[in-house]
Amino acid sequence: MERRTPRLVVTLALAGVVLALAAALVWIRIELAAARTAAEDREAAMRAAAMHAVSLISLNHRTVDEDIRRILATSTGEARQAHERHAPELRRAALSAKVVQTGVVRAVGLVSMNAAHDTAEVLVVADAVNRFEDTEPRFEERFYRWTMRVSKVGGAWLVSKAEQTQ
Repeated sequence: MERRTPRLVVTLALAGVVLALAAALVWIRIELAAARTAAEDREAAMRAAAMHAVSLISLNHRTVDEDIRRILATSTGEARQAHERHAPELRRAALSAKVVQTGVVRAVGLVSMNAAHDTAEVLVVADAVNRFEDTEPRFEERFYRWTMRVSKVGGAWLVSKAEQTQ
């Protein structure tokens, strides 16, 4: 009888250790999955801001309607409303000056993301070269800096606010 009691205690202790290790492994996997999801959300938010910036600085008088649709497709809320309001003016200006604006994003950085991982603030740095074909062709360089708020809408990240900054 004395021999059985230590064996039972050892068995129960080992079972407890195995259960504790299993619980720790499950907890680590859950935390890793959450960290991976958070990293993917951060990357997706920055990608959405960069894509919107490229849409804003890539304008061609030959494809202006498609360009405006692309701007609207990458925005929501306040930003989309502003773009919809200014679309006729943008179209007229692009057509009258026969502008071809080609841009590139130089840098994107995440400033913050809320705890629910559905809203983030992103800084975007971009440059563009405008070629005006209305009279004698001329070129103009432009440098853009934006603070963009991006929101997750139906699983997609869209720009909900964009402000040019210095």
